[in-house]
Amino acid sequence: MFKNSHQKKTEANSIFTPADGKFVSLETVPDPIFSNKLVGEGFAVHPSNGKIVSPVSGEITHISHTNHVMTVRNSEDIDVLIHIGLETASLKGDYFKALVTLGESVKMGDALLEFDLNYLNENAYSPLILVILPNIKNKNYSLIWQDADTLAAGETKIVSVVER
Repeated sequence: MFKNSHQKKTEANSIFTPADGKFVSLETVPDPIFSNKLVGEGFAVHPSNGKIVSPVSGEITHISHTNHVMTVRNSEDIDVLIHIGLETASLKGDYFKALVTLGESVKMGDALLEFDLNYLNENAYSPLILVILPNIKNKNYSLIWQDADTLAAGETKIVSVVER
């Protein structure tokens, strides 16, 4: 019984990549708000396609009106914010399609969003997908990072969140 409870908690605190692509350190993102971690800890993905899946199981707690930002809250109340591209709010959502609704329950790996990667590559400041843990600094957690370069959406575990 203890093992099963511990296993569920470990799974709840694992953050997987929401997109196929290449791992990018948050510190190298060309936006100081993200690279200086003003929004929170996290990582980025240089995407290889326009599909986003849920990095955790949980509930959709935020979808921006432009569909380029979404937040999933897991069972441990850890928020995972997914931000598609830099300077993409000005696109007014025309190239983003949410596949879920606010308040919807999702499982890790469920499809969340699709976007036009070709358009972002040509017209956005950057197509990077930012994965941020905005409320982690307010909690008593440590992050254990996995070594990864090439990422598979919903399959590559990037970070484990553990209680201190």
